[in-house]
Amino acid sequence: MKASLKSIAKDLNISPGTISRVLNGKAKEYRISEATVKRVKAYAQKVGYTPNLVAKSLQASKSFTIGLILPDISNPFFSTMAKHIEQQASAMHYSILLMDSDEQLEKETKALQQLYSRKVDGIILCPVGFEGSHYKEQFKDMGIPVVFVDRYLKGIDVPFVSSNNYKGAYDAVEFLIQKGHKTIGLIQGDQKLLTVNEREKGFKEALQDYNISFNANLLLGNGFNEENGYVSMLQLLKEKNKPTAILCMSNQICMGVLKAAKELQLNLPQDLSIISFDENPYAEYITPSLTTIKQHNDKMGAKAFNLIYDLIQDQKSEDPSFLIDTEIIERGSIFDLL
Repeated sequence: MKASLKSIAKDLNISPGTISRVLNGKAKEYRISEATVKRVKAYAQKVGYTPNLVAKSLQASKSFTIGLILPDISNPFFSTMAKHIEQQASAMHYSILLMDSDEQLEKETKALQQLYSRKVDGIILCPVGFEGSHYKEQFKDMGIPVVFVDRYLKGIDVPFVSSNNYKGAYDAVEFLIQKGHKTIGLIQGDQKLLTVNEREKGFKEALQDYNISFNANLLLGNGFNEENGYVSMLQLLKEKNKPTAILCMSNQICMGVLKAAKELQLNLPQDLSIISFDENPYAEYITPSLTTIKQHNDKMGAKAFNLIYDLIQDQKSEDPSFLIDTEIIERGSIFDLL
């Protein structure tokens, strides 16, 4: 016999209303004890209880679906983030409708319209736009709560979760300087993005704080893709004052840098040290193993879902914007010049 709220209530000698509130995430709202919450959830899992989402959606006028729009789902950074968002959603009996904007504003706009027509309860979005006017109009018309993840925009009242990009880049440059590097190149993503601006700012201010002159010729790139990394790497190595180390603003950029290094038969890290934003499964297995700036996309994804879930429940956070610190994972791609 399939478990139901009534059967669980009878077995545990707890009212069906209390069981419903616990399983719908409303325990705190109704001051239900932690012991009761644990007991109900454990028993529900034991008997294999699954809610009737069709009935719930009709009753609550909700779809129990979250729209998720990412700029490149083939990128391990975003696919891993999507996995953690889905895990959080599944735990709260929500489904995810995933869409890929392919870094194109037109595709993103179309995706937003499609999600609206499907009556999703909320949208988690990594924006590809550069300013907020069109988002304001779209979200105002939709009446659906939205949370930005990874990227965000100034001048628009949308909660966001992102990395502390400024500090991540600053720490990376400081790390290289402490290894004896003074000629450091930066291959960046799209310069119109706020996250890119923050990383560039951290890069420049770290050099300044260590009394190292900024060389504009060592800052190249305008896209989070392999081709940008490849072309920019070739250009950097044509400079008279060649860099001894390069900071890549993304894992895709780094792939292009490694491709160019292989073609040029560079001996890494002796000829060139490399550090890259984004931790990847392959980072420790390539030769040399890759030093990375780890962004906690698991924490970002989980927090983004929690924010959108609270908004759906009309529970607004006092501080709806979060920056999560990065960490450096040191491996073999950095040569110590000291």
